[in-house]
Amino acid sequence: MYWLEVSVITDGEGAEAVAEALRPFAHDDGVVLEQLGDESDPDPDALETAVTVKIYLPEEDDTPELRRRLEEVLYHMGRLYPIPPPTFRQLEERDWANAWKEHYRPFRIGKRIWIQPSWIDAETAVSDGVSSQDGIRPGDVVLTLDPGMAFGTGLHPTTQMCLLALEKLVQPGMTMLDVGIGSAILSIAAAKLGASSLLGIDTDTLAVQASTENAAINGVADRIAVRQGTLDTVPKQKWDIVVVNILAPVIIGLLERDGLIDYVGENGRLILSGIIEEQAGAVETAVAAVGGQIIEKFQVRDWMAYVVRPG
Repeated sequence: MYWLEVSVITDGEGAEAVAEALRPFAHDDGVVLEQLGDESDPDPDALETAVTVKIYLPEEDDTPELRRRLEEVLYHMGRLYPIPPPTFRQLEERDWANAWKEHYRPFRIGKRIWIQPSWIDAETAVSDGVSSQDGIRPGDVVLTLDPGMAFGTGLHPTTQMCLLALEKLVQPGMTMLDVGIGSAILSIAAAKLGASSLLGIDTDTLAVQASTENAAINGVADRIAVRQGTLDTVPKQKWDIVVVNILAPVIIGLLERDGLIDYVGENGRLILSGIIEEQAGAVETAVAAVGGQIIEKFQVRDWMAYVVRPG
């Protein structure tokens, strides 16, 4: 028996979309995101990275019709965003389960945040001398994540910009509200940077479950509370940091109708991300209308993120 490996090389922006498109075809819904680095940039800390999305199927599912269907799905995606056709490779049964781990490279975001694959112990890697100057450094904040997860692995520019902002802003003892917690990657980073009390909310049951599990894996579950619900279910206490990494229309609604700015303390900061450049003007208008002041901007390609000071 063999396993069919289906792979597509894209970037952090396209990887999650491709992963979700391929997931229905994958064995046990398993999708792999493989970090390869940016071959066009010699800087090991380069923000932009190439990503290979992979799924695996047993031999009995490998048919010409299935391969054609996969090609069609990716072709239609490619009309909206540059996506190459898939590559098919047959693997022996003994090889397939770990094949995707061969080239995965942990990576750095900013100066201190290190994304670490869950099957490698970070402390062992340091003590065994596996890490080089390009690897884990003393004082790094290590986030242990499973790159086999299709969502919340830190590869998307919107997540990376939030992490860069958190690295600058979080001080020991701060509080944070994470609206749309997802995989909890942002809350975990904030907790490891020193935040002492965090609340994450999400409307998705699976996100609530995943974020709770990820917080436990990273040893910060005692500081991160996770609830299923919307912003209006959260009492309007003042938080040192409020982070929202969703989409521009949702952010605008939270600002205009749900009083998002009221959750930010007098000296606190609001981080907004998930904003396409062409929608940035509408977000900036909404921020100004509620008395907020944008004090820092981040941009990766056509994605924008803002740090906002309340009025």
